[in-house]
Amino acid sequence: MANLSVILDILVLCPFLVLGILYLVLKKFTKKSGKHFSKSADITTIILFFSIPATVKFFWSFDIGFTVFIIAILIAMVFTVIEWRTKKEIEIMPLFRKIWRFLFLVLSFTYMAILIVALIHQIIIHLNS
Repeated sequence: MANLSVILDILVLCPFLVLGILYLVLKKFTKKSGKHFSKSADITTIILFFSIPATVKFFWSFDIGFTVFIIAILIAMVFTVIEWRTKKEIEIMPLFRKIWRFLFLVLSFTYMAILIVALIHQIIIHLNS
């Protein structure tokens, strides 16, 4: 049971490792070409929703899980309003796909920014001591 916990912790704290593993597995076992990265990114988006709060809590000891969720809802609302204004009829699945892919990009850049800021913060702390 402890091994499973360690594996889950590693996967949550390293979502791009999950992206790479999923991509390789899907590429090896599925016939459709071109869909491997999309499906991997879709699954990684779910993991990024947990990774960002976990990483912030690990480095700075405060919780932002609810904030990430609220920002995701606000992004979805903005996309929905834009879609509603530009098209007569909203198609749910294409809209959801756009929102989900955009969230993957936002969450990925946010995760990378958190890691860079944490690295710089740790370097500054190390140099000052």
